[in-house]
Amino acid sequence: MTDAQKKRWWTKRIALYILGLIVMSFGIAMAIRAEIGVPPGGAIAVAAYMFVPLTIGQCSALFNTLCVIIQVIITRRPTLKHLLQLPLAYVFGLMLDFFYDRLDLSLISFWHALFFLVLGVIIFSFGIRAIVGANIVLAPPDGLARTVGNMFGWPMSKSKLIFDIVVTIIAALITLIIGGNAFLVVGIGTVICAIFTGPLIGLYTKLLPFLDTELD
Repeated sequence: MTDAQKKRWWTKRIALYILGLIVMSFGIAMAIRAEIGVPPGGAIAVAAYMFVPLTIGQCSALFNTLCVIIQVIITRRPTLKHLLQLPLAYVFGLMLDFFYDRLDLSLISFWHALFFLVLGVIIFSFGIRAIVGANIVLAPPDGLARTVGNMFGWPMSKSKLIFDIVVTIIAALITLIIGGNAFLVVGIGTVICAIFTGPLIGLYTKLLPFLDTELD
């Protein structure tokens, strides 16, 4: 690969990563605004947002930072990939606040909310696929799921499923113990996100091969 080709390759990866981050943030904000359950990876952040004087993006950034810290504890040494997850956590938090504050869905019925939840899943699944295709750095929750999977010898699919189940249960318990409405955090929307995100990412992989940035 020549220097010019390598430059184009990196430009494509960075552009794809930024696009994925923006699209993922918008889709997740829409799914949260539907108020019938949030994506599993964001459940703890949303639960915390209900009870602390911080924005939803700030809660997300703090949760993602915790995910990075746990990765470092497990591996017993910080790596460049760990460190690169930190700016991602805070940029994502800022974008999430930006879209969350500007999305007013004016929900009038459950079916209206369900429509926006499904649309949000379709959108943020594309964003996740773009980020994965850019192959630069994983989001902190996904990085933690992979680290735990490596520790136990699990495939990513298994470790991610277990991670999502655990954080969803923790978020529900936090909400119930403090006295909030757990169904705003863990509901039918959470189930839909858990069931359809993976297959949608697989569909985008099949239909949009240009999202991969492997070397030619």
